[in-house]
Amino acid sequence: MGSFFSPGFIPPPDIQIRVEINHRQLASHGLNMPVVISPHGVDLSSDKATYPVVVSAHLDTGASVTSIDIDLALQLGLKPTGVSQFLTAGGPHEMPSFVVDLDFPESSLKSVKMLPISSCRLMYDGADGNHVNPDNFAILIGRDILSRWNIIWNGPTSTVIIND
Repeated sequence: MGSFFSPGFIPPPDIQIRVEINHRQLASHGLNMPVVISPHGVDLSSDKATYPVVVSAHLDTGASVTSIDIDLALQLGLKPTGVSQFLTAGGPHEMPSFVVDLDFPESSLKSVKMLPISSCRLMYDGADGNHVNPDNFAILIGRDILSRWNIIWNGPTSTVIIND
């Protein structure tokens, strides 16, 4: 394994995302990536709503399911499909759940369609103007998506490689 993670590692040609991040940014923010989110089953060409929208998503190995900031869900006009119960450091919570489609721009990762997601408060600021700011993420990508991917996180070179 040592040689696999060496600085001279050359990724296979089928790698779908390769990100080189400043090591300080990776250490302070974790791994964030742009995600396109849209309500599932909506004809985007005929709807006057403000989607799809590109936002920053944080890869969260501690989250069992993917979640969206509740304010963004309301801004997008997502229709609740039920209620999700989850545990946080602050205790148990119940929040609305939704169904969305996710795409991963500037990559060849497969889209995720009809994804049931929960919601939470992420302090997302839609008025920020910079929707892919690593300090302003609107989605937590949980293990429901992460388990579909092969992720190589090379700390010494601040390189992350993702493929599905």
